[in-house]
Amino acid sequence: MAQIPPSESRLASKPGSRRVGCILFLVAGLLILGAGGYLLAGILGVHIPGFNGLSSQPPITTTSLHITTSYRGADITIISTQQAAGFQDDPNTASDGMVRLKLLANNATTTAITWDYSSAAALLVPGKGGVAPVYGQFLVSLAPGKSQTNILDFPVPSNLAVSQLALRLGSANEAQLAIPLKPNASASSFQPKTTPLNGVLLYFGLNYTLKSAATGLSIPGQQAARGMLFLTLTISVDNTLSQEAIPGSPFTYARLKTGNSTLAPLSSTLPVSFQTGAAGVTGTITFLVSQKSASFSLIFLPQPHDSGDQASTIFSLA
Repeated sequence: MAQIPPSESRLASKPGSRRVGCILFLVAGLLILGAGGYLLAGILGVHIPGFNGLSSQPPITTTSLHITTSYRGADITIISTQQAAGFQDDPNTASDGMVRLKLLANNATTTAITWDYSSAAALLVPGKGGVAPVYGQFLVSLAPGKSQTNILDFPVPSNLAVSQLALRLGSANEAQLAIPLKPNASASSFQPKTTPLNGVLLYFGLNYTLKSAATGLSIPGQQAARGMLFLTLTISVDNTLSQEAIPGSPFTYARLKTGNSTLAPLSSTLPVSFQTGAAGVTGTITFLVSQKSASFSLIFLPQPHDSGDQASTIFSLA
């Protein structure tokens, strides 16, 4: 039998060696790519277990609150708080203390309401002021009649009790409210307040009765500007004339005077016309006023074709 020279034997073994080398090279490449993708995902905020340095979840203390307030016309309930050294499912977690809020927003109005918690929410932390959320579901989009649950995480030192904190709602240019994170805490100071009234205006042949004035920091879809609030007047109208009366839009004739300011309506549901014999037809007129204002005059301006037809009444808030 012919013998294969040693040099040829070595050549015959090289293809197999090359295949093994290629396989090892591919495996190494995949490992490098995998590690790089793992790192990139963590940097981009995609949660990967263990990337935030927490191999297991530290103990969590949960406190039920169920405190409800209003923001942009929606009802917001602070359902609960959770406190831990860190949260394993949060890629931005600190390891020396975190607080998680569970919030429920409900839109009971007929207007779509939206906001972004990244700019509209902060935790008031002693010695640190307002701390913004670092992780969670920030965007809220509520169609009429819909609700949404959101989770927000804040870095808070573990040595601070949750009861020392407050949730601030409202961006920098909005009227803000601060809700203490304590069981049975009241948010009543931020709820709308109504003052009964009984002002009478005789205008355009119609009897207008000013029934009440309601003040609040929000109306459906809007939060008042910083230092301001919404004043909504409820008015009842009777038509004792023998014909239909058409005073027109309240945006044209209704004004609110307070101090040196005369304000036009922001919104209104008062009809532009009233049928013969109409009684107790009710609508509202809303104005944006300073939170420092307390005394007002409701003024109905003269109609273009009748400069003598005007009326006014003075009222104060309780």
